[in-house]
Amino acid sequence: MSEHLVVIAQFRDLPSAGLAQSTLEAAGIRCFLDDQYTIGINWLYSNALGGVKLRVMESDAEKAREILQSQIHGIHGDDVPDVEGLPDSVCPKCGSTEIKRMNYKRRFSALSLLLGLPLLVFGKRYRCETCGHRWK
Repeated sequence: MSEHLVVIAQFRDLPSAGLAQSTLEAAGIRCFLDDQYTIGINWLYSNALGGVKLRVMESDAEKAREILQSQIHGIHGDDVPDVEGLPDSVCPKCGSTEIKRMNYKRRFSALSLLLGLPLLVFGKRYRCETCGHRWK
């Protein structure tokens, strides 16, 4: 019986991903980084590829998320953004936790790489599944 690898976090740069990987490995959780070599060679591809992805076995995913959250809160206190890919934000309009992250940057980054144009205006946006409110 084989288990699947799941993405538990995405990082913009390689040092942040390496720190998270080291933390999980120190806790005894096997983990892998995707796209680390491509982004390590040319960091401008990070947006087009969706960043460096941290993957763990499906059975270890919950424990790995808890470890990363405790590490971040231990260093920065309570006023810290959540690890990318871990949904616990709320809609500023209705308070719902059914949030969808829309990453337009990835789509337009790939296009800008093909055309050789700079990408300046697109970023992450969020949409509430309950009320339809959108925000950055």
